[in-house]
Amino acid sequence: MPDPVARLTQHLRGKSLLVVFFALLPGALAGQDPEASQQACDAGVMQSCDALGLRYEAGLDVTQDLERAVGLFRTACDGELMLGCTHLGSMYRTGMGVAQDLATAADLYQRACDGQMMEACANLAISYERGDGVAQDGATAVGLYQRACDGGVAWTCARVETANDPDAGAPRAYGFRIVASVVDTETRDPLSEAVVDMPALGIRVITDESGRVDFGELPVGRHRLKAERVGYRVMEAELLVPGDREVVILLQRTATADLGAPGRVIGQVLEGGREYGISDVSITVLTSTPVRTLSDPQGRFSFTGLETGLVEVQFERLGYATRTATVIVQPDRTVEIAASMSAQPIELEPIEVVVRSRTLERNGFYERAPWGAQLTRTQIEAFEPILISSLFRSRFRAGVSVRQGADGAPIVMGRRGCQLRVYLDDFLMEEWDFDSIPPEWLEGMEVYQGMLVPPRYYPDCGVLLLWTGN
Repeated sequence: MPDPVARLTQHLRGKSLLVVFFALLPGALAGQDPEASQQACDAGVMQSCDALGLRYEAGLDVTQDLERAVGLFRTACDGELMLGCTHLGSMYRTGMGVAQDLATAADLYQRACDGQMMEACANLAISYERGDGVAQDGATAVGLYQRACDGGVAWTCARVETANDPDAGAPRAYGFRIVASVVDTETRDPLSEAVVDMPALGIRVITDESGRVDFGELPVGRHRLKAERVGYRVMEAELLVPGDREVVILLQRTATADLGAPGRVIGQVLEGGREYGISDVSITVLTSTPVRTLSDPQGRFSFTGLETGLVEVQFERLGYATRTATVIVQPDRTVEIAASMSAQPIELEPIEVVVRSRTLERNGFYERAPWGAQLTRTQIEAFEPILISSLFRSRFRAGVSVRQGADGAPIVMGRRGCQLRVYLDDFLMEEWDFDSIPPEWLEGMEVYQGMLVPPRYYPDCGVLLLWTGN
């Protein structure tokens, strides 16, 4: 029987952690026991250290732990496994699990490239072309691209001519065509009718019968990607361009007991470029038996008991341009749509589709929206907070102030000068430093004061509610 570690190493040649993170999840990883990999790593098998690092970086059958992944990649690199040095360099380049350090990343790529790891040469070429951690040098970049091309890294061949352009220092827009295949994590069967989004680029595509999508020409950089399909968990990752011309997106099945359970779609239709709703919009969900409703005076609408799967939602009103959104209705879940319509021939914001957090929905978060100040996970991420308390010092206008308590922990003071009580997942936390948990753990947060405090939290003068996904 072939050595699974050797199979993994062979699979990873031609891949690069810098180029595409989520494409580094080969079947060999899924077949390995993490404990056995750790034992092999402890015994000095550097390939096992690197493979285990990939597992912790991706959270595959283990709890994701980026710092541990960095440590395992470092062990592999120190053990003279050049693939480990390449992966460690990419962690430094992206700042995942370690402070971002482009110079250290370039040094690690150089070491691995000198050790005949052609993928590291390709990554080092990008560093020289862009001036990331090294002095920008088009000639050196061309030489490294050529070396990687000769070594079998196919996408670098096209970069030789481009990087040799006299305007190599100027920013490039588009030019890297990437095709993706969406497959089942366990069976590797292709998944049709999966929706793949790149929100920042305005790209939303649907896989064909073979599970493939063509993103077309993509710009250089890191692009957030989201993929979903009925019966599967939503997958979010970052696609780094340039990279492999073909990547694989792995989706895991959900643990939903009843895949035949109906779903729900709610939302609001807004006047394009404004913040008020449009009433009497005809909204049709084009399922096998289409269902229709009209938006209320605030532009809100809802559908319940919908059959699950890939469906189109159509918005029509006299005097407005018709719009259509493609969404995935999941079993026993709520999909929220924010759509804008305009009577003028102007460019509209893309229709935003959000799958509501089950944690927040279960705890009444959305029903309380009109009464207090709220932030969802997406909004929290947009603020890029270092601490939870820093959210109150940024653009989150909740009518409160943050002070330092006698023990050094932050406390939240309301308009009437009283201290707000803090609840974590609906448990009252006395004398607790809420900055002790990272902001990225939060699914949502809410602030209510005075008469607007929900009855279940009376008689507090105000409350801060923090919700995690647990």
